[in-house]
Amino acid sequence: MGILWSRFKEKREMKKMLSKVGPTTHFARHEAEYWMKIFYQDVPDGKLSEDEFVEYFGNFYINANEGSKKTLARQIFKAFDRNDNGYVSLREYLLAMSTLLRGDTLEKLEWSFILFDLDGDGMVSREDMEGVLLLYNDLRTNKEAGNTDEELAAIVDREFRLIDRAGKGRLGKRQFIDGVSRSYRLLGIMPIR
Repeated sequence: MGILWSRFKEKREMKKMLSKVGPTTHFARHEAEYWMKIFYQDVPDGKLSEDEFVEYFGNFYINANEGSKKTLARQIFKAFDRNDNGYVSLREYLLAMSTLLRGDTLEKLEWSFILFDLDGDGMVSREDMEGVLLLYNDLRTNKEAGNTDEELAAIVDREFRLIDRAGKGRLGKRQFIDGVSRSYRLLGIMPIR
């Protein structure tokens, strides 16, 4: 009776969560159920910690530099953990996956602003932008199809100066989103396609 009751209770909880989160995502019901099942298979207690996230992320990039993997994974975790409580809940996971997989450019840029704001001060500097893009470039498996680090740095330098018309060296969220959305060069190298 214990196993059956446990499964019944789990299904009831999943339906309850789906009714709350499902309508706020871009997923059809069956897609949201799929992502929920994946989440609960890997995170039975429903709380994905930063260390677990970093370890899981690292499994996708076997040949990449350990430091790059961990640094980028920690930034991505920060973007997933919207309420900054130290773990990713199912709701946060579904919302982030929905944005990344099905969101429009504006939604993806709003999400990526968090990723690029390395120190969490609500601003993105040229160094922040270059740092994240270099980390992402380091993780790419097909290096021949991309840009070299020097080419990336040159693109960021040129495009950042065009976006930062006032020359403050830092972009707020709105300025970041507006500027990057108008820069085909930056959109082409951003990790949000």
